[in-house]
Amino acid sequence: MFWADKLLGDVTGKQVINDSWTPSGMVHMGSLKGPVIHDTLYRILKEKGIDVTFLYGFDDADPIDGLPSELQKSHSQYLGMPLFKAPSPDENGSFGDYFGNKMKALLDELEIKPDRLYKTSELYKNGTFNKAISFVLDHVQEIRKVYENMYKKTIPQTWYPLQVICPNCGKLGTTKVIGWNGEDVTFNCELNLVKWAQGCGNTGILNPLDGNSKMPWKVEWAAKWWTFGVTIESAGKDHGSAGGSYDVAMNIVKDVFKAKPPLKLVYEFFLSGGKKMSSSKGLGLTGEELLELMPPQVVRFFMTWTKPSIATEFDPNNPSSIYKIFDLYFWSGQDAKIDKEEIKNVPIVKAYNFAQIDNVEKVLPIRFIDLVSLMQMPNRKDEIREKRLEEWVPYAEKWLEKFAPESDKFIVRKQIPEQVKSLSENQKQFLKKISGELDKEWDAEELQTELYEWAKEINISSKDAFAAIYIALIGKDHGPKAAWLILSLDKEFVKKRFEEVSSSVILNSFQNLNEMPKLVRHDK
Repeated sequence: MFWADKLLGDVTGKQVINDSWTPSGMVHMGSLKGPVIHDTLYRILKEKGIDVTFLYGFDDADPIDGLPSELQKSHSQYLGMPLFKAPSPDENGSFGDYFGNKMKALLDELEIKPDRLYKTSELYKNGTFNKAISFVLDHVQEIRKVYENMYKKTIPQTWYPLQVICPNCGKLGTTKVIGWNGEDVTFNCELNLVKWAQGCGNTGILNPLDGNSKMPWKVEWAAKWWTFGVTIESAGKDHGSAGGSYDVAMNIVKDVFKAKPPLKLVYEFFLSGGKKMSSSKGLGLTGEELLELMPPQVVRFFMTWTKPSIATEFDPNNPSSIYKIFDLYFWSGQDAKIDKEEIKNVPIVKAYNFAQIDNVEKVLPIRFIDLVSLMQMPNRKDEIREKRLEEWVPYAEKWLEKFAPESDKFIVRKQIPEQVKSLSENQKQFLKKISGELDKEWDAEELQTELYEWAKEINISSKDAFAAIYIALIGKDHGPKAAWLILSLDKEFVKKRFEEVSSSVILNSFQNLNEMPKLVRHDK
C-alpha cells in the first residue's frame, strides 16, 4: 500500500493541512520535501472527495539569528530583528519576502497550490493570534508544566511563553517577558540574552497584541493548530524525533489548548554519502539547482516514492544515483500505461501518478542513461526530435556540465587515442572486420546484432570487442551503444580510424606521450 493511503486510511470529515517554512536563507532541496509531501496528501484527499484545505505559511516573524556569508557585512545590524522588519537584500520588500519569494517560485514550478498562503507576521499584526497570545499567558503555568515534563527540568516562574518587539531597538530575539497582568506585559531587552544579537537594555510595559509580540515557535506551532483547526501536519526528523519540538507542540495543543493534535508524520532527511545534506557544509543542492537537474514531476516522484520515514541517499555526482531516480520514473511510467487496477495501486505507480502536474503526464520516452549517451553523439538532432526528447535534453546537459564524472562523458577523438596501444591482435582484427563492412546500408539494431556475431567469429568476448570500438573512437573502454555511436559518425572517418588502429605501423609510431596528437572533439 502507498504510504500516503495507509496514513490517511481512517481520515474522515473536514481536514486542514498546514505546512510552513522560515524564510531566513537559501531554499535547500530538503526544504521542498515538506511541501511536496503535504501537497501529495492534499491531492489524495481531494481525489477521495474529502473536504480539505491546504495552508502554507512563511514564518517571517522569527528573529534573524544568523546570516549567509554574503550578507554578513550588510545585514549584521539586523540580527535579532524579526525577518519581516529587516530590509530585503535587493531593497524590495522585507528580508523574509526576499527568501520567501524564492520558495514561492519553486512551489509554483512544482505546481504546489495551497488554498491559502500566509505570513506569520500578518497573523500577529491582523489580530489572528491575539486570542492565542492571551490564552498562553493566562495558562503559563500549564505550559511550564509541559516543558518540565518533556525536558525533565524545572522551569522558572519568571519565564513566559512570549517575546516582544522592543520599541526602542526593534529587536525581538533579545527580549524577555517577565510579567503579565492580564492586559500588558513587562519586559526587558537584555544586552546578552543570546550570543547572536545584542539588546539595548530597555525595560518597559506594553500591550502584546496586534503584532507587538511573538510566541516561542513550539508554542506558536500549537497555537496555529488550535487557531486554524489543523488536522494534518508533518515534520522533519530534526523536529520530529521522540521528545523533540514536534512532541512539545503536540503536548501543548493537547494539554493546554485542550484540542486534538494533528495526524503525526515524521519524514527523514536526504543523505549525501551517508551524511545529512547541509547547505553550510556544502552537501546537497539548492531547490533551484535540483529543478535544473530534474523536471518538477521527477522531483515530486523522487520525494514521495519511498516512505517518508526512510532516509533517501542522493548524490548528483554519482551516476548510479541520478540514473536510478530517472530509471524508477521511466519504468513506473511504463507500468502506469497498463490499464489494470492492481497495477494502478502499486505504490510506486501511485507515486508516479500523483507526481504529474499541469494535468499533462510528463513521459520520459527513453531511459535517462540512454539520453545522456544519445545527446553526446554527433548528428543526432533529428533522432532527438523524432523521439520527442527536446524537453529532457536540458536536464541531461546540466548533469553532464556540472556533475557527471569524466567516465560518463563521451567525446569522439579527432586524433587516435593513446589508449589504442593496449588493444590485442584480436581486437584490432575485430575493428578491421567492422571497417570492411561499413559500406553497406545499416540499421542500428541490425548492426548491433552483427557486432556480436563478428566477435564470435573472431573468437573474442563481446566485452573486449566493444571495448575496442570505444577505445578507438573515444579513448575509453565503455560508452554509448556501439552501433548507434558508429552510425552517428561520418562513415569514412570511422572506416579510416578502424583501419589505422588495426595497423601495427600506426600503433608503433607513437614513441612517447609527448608525440601524441592533441585530443579534441570530433564534432568541432
